Amino acid sequence: MRTNNIKRKGHSEDFFGTYRNFWWNEGFLNLLNKRLQLQTHHNMLDVGCGQCHWSKILADYLGKPAKVYAVDNDRKWSKGEKEIRSYFQEKNIDFELKKGDAHELPYNDNSFDLVTCQTLLIHVEYPKNVINEMKRVLKPGGTILCVEPNNLVQSLTQSSVSTNDPIDEVLDHVKYALIFERGKKKLGLGDNSLGDLVPGFLSQAGFENVEVRLSDKAIAMYPPYNTDEQLATMKQWQNGNTWSNEQFSDYDYFRAIGKDSLEFYERYKVKYAHLGERILRNIDANKYHSAGGAMMYIISGTKPQ
Repeated sequence: MRTNNIKRKGHSEDFFGTYRNFWWNEGFLNLLNKRLQLQTHHNMLDVGCGQCHWSKILADYLGKPAKVYAVDNDRKWSKGEKEIRSYFQEKNIDFELKKGDAHELPYNDNSFDLVTCQTLLIHVEYPKNVINEMKRVLKPGGTILCVEPNNLVQSLTQSSVSTNDPIDEVLDHVKYALIFERGKKKLGLGDNSLGDLVPGFLSQAGFENVEVRLSDKAIAMYPPYNTDEQLATMKQWQNGNTWSNEQFSDYDYFRAIGKDSLEFYERYKVKYAHLGERILRNIDANKYHSAGGAMMYIISGTKPQ
């Protein structure tokens, strides 16, 4: 039984740490702004806004006067925080936050110059329906901008700790990540690597000028680990990364696939129980290093006039 004094976490809250502020290189954003001519957009909707990390970044590129709308179905994020509202107020940007489902957005047709999301579609059961809703509320000639990853590739990212691991162990990590994603998807909780498919979804939805870019951001880890982004990343690692929520855990994702997958999960957890500790020990010894790359797609398109 849950007690009233347990503070409820919002969706994806474990990934809303300080390190999220280092997801983007300013030069890349400036180039994206130039290519998409974001200054011609005056009002923007951020779907599945969370704590508005993405809204805050894009707001500076909008034409003036600007207004930012944000929507999230999580009651914690849809309340908004004083710091978020103050941020936009200090920039003299109107800001409006609502609670709403991305599958049925609480806005009129043809309302926004720019409709965007960051790591939203990987969490929804029906991403094509959400894209259609984003299209509905977008003005003709307006821009859709979706930022979605392939998270599966992380299971093949090398570091100084893992570079000589036996092939069978590397394949174990890939298998674990793949079953995890398939189980999450089977439970209707989204596809963690959906970014690969989003360009095709936009084309199928009737968007024109569909373009795909990859973020150039990588947080390289190497001694003495003293940059702001390295410190934030290590803090995130120490807190642990999990896609679990109040209803489901990784155990449930494996169980959803079947008995064999659940047995593999149990063996994996025992065999690699000290994997995280091994990384932290090497960091403490100033021996850990990795380029820290990721695969984050930035997919844009235009609603036909």
